[in-house]
Amino acid sequence: MAESYYRTISGKQYDNELLEIAEKATKRSKAPIGKNVAKTLFDAIKDGGDYTDVEKRTVKYIRDNFKFSPDADEYLRSEIRKWAAKISVPAAKKKTQSKSANTKESSNKSKSSRSKKTSITVDESESSYMEIYDSREESNYEVAPTPEYNELVALNKFQITPKQNQFGKYILIGLIVLFLIVLLFFGVRSCNRNTQSIGTKKENGSNQGLETSSRSLERVNLETGKVSNKFDSRAKAIRFINDLQIRFIKQSMATEDLAADKIATLADALKSYPAIKVRVKGHTCFIGEMDENKILSDERAKFIYDELIKNGVNPGQLEYRGFGETAEIDTNQTEVGRIKNRRVDFTVLSVNPKD
Repeated sequence: MAESYYRTISGKQYDNELLEIAEKATKRSKAPIGKNVAKTLFDAIKDGGDYTDVEKRTVKYIRDNFKFSPDADEYLRSEIRKWAAKISVPAAKKKTQSKSANTKESSNKSKSSRSKKTSITVDESESSYMEIYDSREESNYEVAPTPEYNELVALNKFQITPKQNQFGKYILIGLIVLFLIVLLFFGVRSCNRNTQSIGTKKENGSNQGLETSSRSLERVNLETGKVSNKFDSRAKAIRFINDLQIRFIKQSMATEDLAADKIATLADALKSYPAIKVRVKGHTCFIGEMDENKILSDERAKFIYDELIKNGVNPGQLEYRGFGETAEIDTNQTEVGRIKNRRVDFTVLSVNPKD
């Protein structure tokens, strides 16, 4: 193999391909290695057709020095264990075949020695011919062991008769059925308790949920902003509207410091050109549940919509909609990217030529 296949660390050789897979995954994201990367590692291990000592050492090194998610770590360990057991079966068969061949050779030698002692009158040529003939005849009548034979060998090893084995199976089945009955009993009992507790705590839980949702979606009062730019043409106003973005603080309705000035400038542009119709679009980063992010994005878009109306914009020029975490403009794997994704932006839907 090429030298680039290995990498030497602290005097020991490791599989360079496996190390590069783990390193690339951690460079792309600071999050723990996920299940997809674990699948890639396992496929790279399996391509070689054998689980070598270098690969074993490399897998141990990766698991010790790189952080895996619980699902990814469990997947990698279980798949390697199953695959290693699978490829070890042919090797075991080869060992048993070699052992059986050795025992047959020894038995043939003992038979030939006994035949030589008993048949003294037979010359060497005849005795060798008979030995060859016997060995060929025995090889023709060799039969592969059946599953029943293997089972009997295993039972004899532990001194268990077939009747005792069958009786043990019945006991095991009975224990499994008993366990299932007990599990079902306690499951029904816990369900009844849960329904009773839900009935008594339903009002308190709903009230607490409303309080937490109102706190997380509580609007922040904005000061009156200043118009920072005047547009002498409708084309410049449209370009400004399509490029405008208002940032928000994580998981809240709090806006950036310049939000009031941006809203005032946008309102002035829409009042100057009433033919422009705009969609106000709310967005979030991927932190939180998807349903909650959709609600938060709707509330952000409605908040800016209401602020524009307060600044004198005709409601007929506006509509709003939340997109949740589905319309990202930067990666969600970094804090800088998540800050850019928490925003409200605008799209010019139409321009009425009559106005």
